[in-house]
Amino acid sequence: MAEPQSAICPEAGTFAVYLTLTLCAGADSAAIVRRVAGRLERLTAEVAAEVGESSLVSAIGFGAAIWVRLFGTRGPRELAPFEPLCDGPRVAPATPADLFLHIHSARHDVNCVLARRVMSELEGAVHLAEEIHGFKHLGGRDLTGFVDGTENPKGDERAACALIGDEDAEFAGGSHVSIQRYVHDLKNWNRQPLETQEAAIGRTKGDDVELDDDEKPASAHIARVVIKDNGEELQILRHSLPYGTCAEHGLYFVAYGRSPQPFRRMLERMVIRDADGQYDRLLDFSKAVTGAAFFVPSRDFLHGFV
Repeated sequence: MAEPQSAICPEAGTFAVYLTLTLCAGADSAAIVRRVAGRLERLTAEVAAEVGESSLVSAIGFGAAIWVRLFGTRGPRELAPFEPLCDGPRVAPATPADLFLHIHSARHDVNCVLARRVMSELEGAVHLAEEIHGFKHLGGRDLTGFVDGTENPKGDERAACALIGDEDAEFAGGSHVSIQRYVHDLKNWNRQPLETQEAAIGRTKGDDVELDDDEKPASAHIARVVIKDNGEELQILRHSLPYGTCAEHGLYFVAYGRSPQPFRRMLERMVIRDADGQYDRLLDFSKAVTGAAFFVPSRDFLHGFV
């Protein structure tokens, strides 16, 4: 199989940089982006060697709106723009973003060195839509205090979940990725009793044990996002991390997958009230403010543009 970009399959680093970018209108913009994307693996290795940080990894993805302009051919079969959702106060907006740069490692400073170097090479070709710096919190907990990503695939399951295979052979080794930035209302959340918080998540806060079926509400987060299809549980590979300051904070959600559909089905069950009036109770305390979808091609695909 073609080699995937290096940020996808490893466990999330202690720190991450997430950049969303829009492509400039200039005639040279596409050529610059192709060249830098083709060099990203080399740039990452150069920075890793300079600073002595072998855990530094990266990936770059491209949105449906710019695929033909960049590469001149059809894109992956399932590459499509992020479709917004809205049901009452619950929203999943689509926000402007043509490219997604994902960097992670054990060191925040090293991530920033690579991000600045890549952005320097992209100068004049892109506009920065948003820059978010993520960090692991209290041993892998979300800012809500609950363990995050308990159900994430492990070991070889990560590649099987995230990477395209023979079903779209021209793009094998690549991955679909969807991103959302959530802002938490921690003041409201922290006023809730422990029982209310655990019912909203569907797990215990202290020891991360899933609630029994007779205790877990249908509106619990894990009840909404755990979906079985023909007896098999749908999976996504999450690279989400908390982010923020005292003023604004939350979760930067990143979902890689060999198809974007499992994530989409989870999101619909979170946002859209079902026939019984149920939705994801966690969305009463956290609001998505961005949303975008990209395809992260294999290294082999990008090497053709060095």
